[in-house]
Amino acid sequence: MKSLDKPGILLRLALAAALCLACLAPARAAGVPVSELKAAYRDGQIFLTWREEATPEGTTFNVYRHHQPITEANLAKATKVGHHVERHSARDWWQDPASFAPDTPAAPPAGFRIQAGAAPLDPSGGLFVHTVTPQTAGASYFAVISSSATGVEDTTLVPGVNTLIEPVVGRVALAQPIWQEDGPAPAPGSGKGKSLTFVLHGRGGGKTAGPGAQRVNYLAFGDAKQGWREGLPFKFLVSISDTTVRITPCDRHWAGRPVTESPDRRDHCPAISSFWYGYNSRLYETTRTTKSVVPNYTEEQILWMMRWAQAYLGTDPNRTYLTGGSMGGSGAISLAMHYPQHFAAVMATVPVVSFTTRGGGRGSLARLDCACGPVDATTVNHEGVPLLEHMNGELQAARAKTDLPYLFVTHGRTDRSIPWANNPPFYRAMNAARQGLSVYWNNEDHAGVARACPDDVKAWTPLLERFALNRSFPVFTNCSDNKDPGDGDPARGDIIGWMNRGLDWKDVVDTPTLYAITVIAAHPEIRYPVTVDLTLRRLQQFKVRAGEVVKLSVGGQPPIPLRVDEKGLITISNVRIESAEGTRIQLAR
Repeated sequence: MKSLDKPGILLRLALAAALCLACLAPARAAGVPVSELKAAYRDGQIFLTWREEATPEGTTFNVYRHHQPITEANLAKATKVGHHVERHSARDWWQDPASFAPDTPAAPPAGFRIQAGAAPLDPSGGLFVHTVTPQTAGASYFAVISSSATGVEDTTLVPGVNTLIEPVVGRVALAQPIWQEDGPAPAPGSGKGKSLTFVLHGRGGGKTAGPGAQRVNYLAFGDAKQGWREGLPFKFLVSISDTTVRITPCDRHWAGRPVTESPDRRDHCPAISSFWYGYNSRLYETTRTTKSVVPNYTEEQILWMMRWAQAYLGTDPNRTYLTGGSMGGSGAISLAMHYPQHFAAVMATVPVVSFTTRGGGRGSLARLDCACGPVDATTVNHEGVPLLEHMNGELQAARAKTDLPYLFVTHGRTDRSIPWANNPPFYRAMNAARQGLSVYWNNEDHAGVARACPDDVKAWTPLLERFALNRSFPVFTNCSDNKDPGDGDPARGDIIGWMNRGLDWKDVVDTPTLYAITVIAAHPEIRYPVTVDLTLRRLQQFKVRAGEVVKLSVGGQPPIPLRVDEKGLITISNVRIESAEGTRIQLAR
């Protein structure tokens, strides 16, 4: 006679008992604020929905997960995967003007649409979205319980009411955004081989309801790295042309409360901006924390959008670009410094390049104070790095160990919104680090910079397509045509000026044994001859090692030996450009 599988029998009996109880129990139970809990798996995520009864002001909900049915007896062993989920979390706050501005009348509540073409959810109910991880893949059980304003949980659990009696099976996959418009969504591969450009809006943008509302066509729910809790929603617009895919995200993040402690009144609403970086990890309570941790939630959202566009639409991973003005330009610079392996080039109009106290008072650091809380030496990012270092472009340029994206930048000396004091040190740091930068400045205020730029500078944005991660380019430094930005005092230096304006290249040859390039200098105000130092970046086939000697020929002159420096870089000094025809440079082994 075979031995009985006692553990298996006991487990089956327990499940049978739970099913029997579920059959007897109603979908709702007296005194339990959550009922009709349901779960569905789609595209790497588990969508939990439920019905809510009336609860006192300040009530929130916690979501638990376990590999067995969750009961009051084993709740302590379950993992809390969601916390401070607000009441009526199925309400699509992106459709409410009151989300984006203080003292704004609320719109009638509307529910999230969590499946393309489906009816919206009941906005009075609850919604939580869990992104499946390797640790949570497979069969999962969930339970949702309420928590009082003081944090006391009601741990009453009724099978089939607020705790699942059947598992939902999930697997790890790239989450997919949800199409929000009535027409057909872009087809898979509809961006195949095209470039991808992110368009980052300025401060006050990202509204999707009320005056100045931005059009969006996709909804996504973030994972644990993309918000102060997982499952927070974000929206964006995708548009596809013959040559490029453009993604216009919204830098708005749900705090669940008006962030009235922010020094900027624009944040005295529940959906605030983060300067395209991130915000205090305890935003749902306060930004006035003793020691602030500021993860890069917003950057993680953008990186996810990039991965999705490459995987689903088929965009070229070597040609991803960042553009933006003001806050959007600031985010573009920050992303370029932090993730140079992903972005080929950047166009940033009037950006903050370094968040410091230069320029008086809190300086540009005041911009981070709004969503992060007062930033000081103890404030750290998600990796424990001081935020004052992480968000300082001057330091990031000096410390870069790889080829940074090429930056096109414009600034104004009288811009009170973006202090001029940070700019000259950043320009010099990029020059010293031999990283790519073209910059133009004038004497305009924040709104006037772009209008007052000359036509050749206004035409910089299309030049982004010259760059790709799998294509070499020259970095220009110490150009004799450069103007003097001064020391950071708006009254010192050349009031109108530029660095590396009009410098370009053509006819690149990049083979294992030969590299050749023609460098050009041309703009309406140039005076020849021009001299410039040239550093080759993103070399593809002409790979070199530190200390290696190659043969250099400039302008058809006989070759001379050139030693690769200790950083493995080739820099050719004092290249003379006599005319708009340019100068041919050749390197050979």
